[in-house]
Amino acid sequence: MDKLKKIVAIVLASLIFTSLTFLAAEPQGKSVKPVVGPTEATRQPELTTSQIVKKYSPSVVTIVALDQNDQPLSLGSGFFINAEGDVASNHHVLEGSSKAIIRTMDGRTGEVLEIINDDPELDLLIAKSSLKSTNPLPLGDSDTITVGEEITAIGNPAGLEGTISNGIISGIRKMGKVKLIQITAPISPGSSGGPVFNKSGRVIGIATAYLDIGQNLNFAMPINYLKSLTPSRIKLGSLPKMVSKTGTVEKNVTLVKIFNVGKTYYPKQDSGDIIINFAIRNSHEYPIKNIKLLFIYKNSKKEVITYSAKEINDLILPHLALQFSHKHFVRYFCDAAATFHPFDDSLCGDVEIRILDYQIDRRTSPTDLLFK
Repeated sequence: MDKLKKIVAIVLASLIFTSLTFLAAEPQGKSVKPVVGPTEATRQPELTTSQIVKKYSPSVVTIVALDQNDQPLSLGSGFFINAEGDVASNHHVLEGSSKAIIRTMDGRTGEVLEIINDDPELDLLIAKSSLKSTNPLPLGDSDTITVGEEITAIGNPAGLEGTISNGIISGIRKMGKVKLIQITAPISPGSSGGPVFNKSGRVIGIATAYLDIGQNLNFAMPINYLKSLTPSRIKLGSLPKMVSKTGTVEKNVTLVKIFNVGKTYYPKQDSGDIIINFAIRNSHEYPIKNIKLLFIYKNSKKEVITYSAKEINDLILPHLALQFSHKHFVRYFCDAAATFHPFDDSLCGDVEIRILDYQIDRRTSPTDLLFK
């Protein structure tokens, strides 16, 4: 997501001041033919947002990308495009991962087996998953969209499954030979790869990037690009990296520490809220913000039973720490015997907190903060 934000920021600046070359050139020799899902042949009747959500949200999935040590790299979204479990998403969601887990809103889980269509320049891919008998989303025609048209986006920002946002198409940006759909529907980290529907319930775009330099500056890749992807058979760990013309901010997760972790729960119940209290220390020379965390809940047998995510937007100053809390509803955190032994922690599980990402605020120096 950060890579696309930087790319889009540069291109938006070029629209105002000068003419720059966009990162990706339109693939040559690719015929635009529907290789995935049903398409929109004729004008379809309009649906309400509630009807779109009820009918199509079960086909939207959460994607958790893992490294070779099963450590989470990123959270993203995707959606089924056929009955064989193939999932469409953004390339950057799975880039650099060795393994990926997908989960539907009804709790079905599966793994990404391989990449069957991919274009890192367009930041789009189609992955084959281990799930079967899936319900595909109907694909529309992004060449027929109009500015001002109402849209609905479904995704999983910060791991919050099935988040719905409404808006309009606020612009169609042509950057070189590639088009981006500018939308006002809010999207956040974790929304990448989620479907953007028109009022007929057809997918006309894939949520791809947002800019934090202004409000409602969000972008989706046109769905017709997905239809034109060339077939490929790529192992997950062999995905080519996206090429960026912007520099990357150096981050070292060892300089951001989580400590003083405590949890509050009720072992007399087999399910309920677990409140996690923890502190984050920033050992960088600059402030940090937008810290993305993944909470992994394990039972007394050390088996993973669920997970949740949180983004912390507070600014943490250099060499200082802040205290935070996070609440999540969890089932089967404690054994049945914990009802009779409420003070025996060995009968209950534990929570692991992992840092997925954060931003370094290099625009603000420590001296600036002292005199602010």
